[in-house]
Amino acid sequence: METVQDEQVGQQGKFFTFFVDDREFHVSDPTITGAQIMSLAGIPVDVGLQLIEEDGTQVPVPPEKVIELKPGRRFKKAPRFKRG
Repeated sequence: METVQDEQVGQQGKFFTFFVDDREFHVSDPTITGAQIMSLAGIPVDVGLQLIEEDGTQVPVPPEKVIELKPGRRFKKAPRFKRG
């Protein structure tokens, strides 16, 4: 899978864009797994990933889940809660 991060794609052909914590990523495939997104964004699998739906709802994304990349797809690192 070819990826380009934070820069324009300098080649011809279709690509798919998504955002993780406001960082932009481009991939050549229309689907991607949660594990691949976390790897590209530098998020450890044990930390986790959340999909931000259009209505603002946040949905956990397991590493094995296949995500269809639609325009404006946004993700973020899962929040960590500390007991105190």
